[in-house]
Amino acid sequence: MLKRKGGYQTYADGWGTVWKVRDRRLTEIRQEILHFQEQTVGERRFWDAYVAGTRIVKAVRVPYTATVEQGDVFVIAGEQFEVVQKDLKDDRLPKSWMLSLSSVVIEYRGGKKSGGPGESRTGRAGNSCNEGNE
Repeated sequence: MLKRKGGYQTYADGWGTVWKVRDRRLTEIRQEILHFQEQTVGERRFWDAYVAGTRIVKAVRVPYTATVEQGDVFVIAGEQFEVVQKDLKDDRLPKSWMLSLSSVVIEYRGGKKSGGPGESRTGRAGNSCNEGNE
C-alpha cells in the first residue's frame, strides 16, 4: 500500500554493474546495467549494522526485477561496494529492493574467464595512451 500520493519510484541517480562473487573473485556479471536511486542510510540501519561489525556507507533502491543477491559486489563509477543487506520496499510504485552497501576493503579481481572492473574487453589492464608505442 502506498503511504503517500505521487510516490512514483524513479531510478535516475545513476547506474552500476552487479558481479557474482566466489572465493574473493568476480566470477560473472549478474546484471551489467542496473539503475538505482540513492537513499539516506537510516540511523537504525547504520547502528544495527555497526553492532554486527559492518559499516554501511550507502543505501540504494533498485528495481524489483533486479538480479542482485546479498554478498554480490555492486560497482558504481569504478568503486566496489559489497551488498550486505537486501530488503523489499513497497511503499512506492513500482516495488523495489533497498540495498545496503559497504565499502570493499580489498578490491575483488576478475576470474580467468571474465575481466573485472578496470580491465578492458581485450583482457588487458590499464588504459595508457602510450601503451605499445615505445
